[in-house]
Amino acid sequence: MADDKTKRGSPDNKRLNKSEPYEVAYAKAKAEKKSAKKTAKKAAKKAPTRSASARAKPAAGSRARKAPSTSRAKSASPAMKRTNAAPAAKKSRTTTRATPKPPKAEKTAENTAPKTMREADAVDLLTDDHLEVGALFKQYEKLAKKEAPADQRRTLAQTICDMLKAHTTIEEEIFYPAARRAGLDADLLDEADIEHASAKDLIAQIEAGNPDGDHYDAKVKVLGEYITHHVVEEHTEMFPKCRRSTMDLVGLRGEMEARKLSISTDRSEQASGSEAVNDNRGKPTGILASLFSKA
Repeated sequence: MADDKTKRGSPDNKRLNKSEPYEVAYAKAKAEKKSAKKTAKKAAKKAPTRSASARAKPAAGSRARKAPSTSRAKSASPAMKRTNAAPAAKKSRTTTRATPKPPKAEKTAENTAPKTMREADAVDLLTDDHLEVGALFKQYEKLAKKEAPADQRRTLAQTICDMLKAHTTIEEEIFYPAARRAGLDADLLDEADIEHASAKDLIAQIEAGNPDGDHYDAKVKVLGEYITHHVVEEHTEMFPKCRRSTMDLVGLRGEMEARKLSISTDRSEQASGSEAVNDNRGKPTGILASLFSKA
């Protein structure tokens, strides 16, 4: 036990109960000091870091808070930037309905024509005929609306008929048989032959008809609609199958062009022969012709 006569200011001198030993009093003082520190820490944790007035948003009329300087923003690490960045707005998942597309155009010879291949083939030759005769039908329709003279309408109608006859001939004699040999759908080719027969019947009626008649223009119009239907079927069904088959379409084109040329030559010869017959009408023939020539 320490002596009571210690220096002034020593723990022993601060004892209230002088009868307690020095060591017991020192331990009590140390425990009280430690508990006081713990109480202070707990009070500091419970206290708010910022006052309510500081956390409140500034009024509408007050000046906005200054943005941090560029130097400070540059010094901030990428992690700090991600942490301090404002949360991105969520994308709305509402979808707007697109504007409806206009209906597709009616199938015609023009918008169903197959694309030209690198080297011109038989399909290209037939397609060119389809487009050319389609333009002639439109031209005749304009003449009919204008009530053009009969001779003008007859000439154009005869041109259409001649083109169709040559076209159907090269198809029936060369193209369709080659398609059958290549294994093309027989039903499709049979339907095409029947459609050709119906078109030929209408062509014969137009050639024998009178442009001043009531049904002449109507027959030409119906023929045009009939041919358009036939052409669209060939463009969309037959020709694609032909190009996927083993047909030698390039070789067939040369054969079809030669046959088409011979048809036009025969037609011109027939036309010149008919004109010669018309010129000889009323003139004597045979023995009378020889007698007149001697005279």
